[in-house]
Amino acid sequence: MDRKGVAILALTVALVAMGIGWLSSGSRPHENLPYDNTYEWTEIFRGYEAYLDRRISYSLVSGTSMEPTFGEGDVILWVEVEGEDLKVGDIIIYKHPTRPGIDNIVHRIIEVGMTYGEYRFIAKGDNLPEPDRNWIPEGNVHGLVIGVIYAAEVSG
Repeated sequence: MDRKGVAILALTVALVAMGIGWLSSGSRPHENLPYDNTYEWTEIFRGYEAYLDRRISYSLVSGTSMEPTFGEGDVILWVEVEGEDLKVGDIIIYKHPTRPGIDNIVHRIIEVGMTYGEYRFIAKGDNLPEPDRNWIPEGNVHGLVIGVIYAAEVSG
């Protein structure tokens, strides 16, 4: 089986597993839920269909800088892309441009530029008042976020 077949099979298995989890959560009692019966467990972002032939990676979200889009405990799905494929409004996962120990930051692109033939980006967390201070070089971008699996809120 070629890479595209394997990717489609893996995505199908993941979707079936998520569907089973979603259906089983619907059969549980809901009287003490801390929200208003909104059951949006998964969201797929712009153009995810174009990336089904690529390896889909995932990362666990830590922090609140992207709330309400997603937050602590949610899982983001992302794919590797070239800098030319990214635009303002896309959500990227990247390594901090000036602090080597900080990796897997997930923020939204608010500005795209180019220096010496390399794309660079200014990003901002949806829940932050100010954008990130430094330009993010294309080489620091791990990928484009194409979806999120929201963490289930459990009430006591």
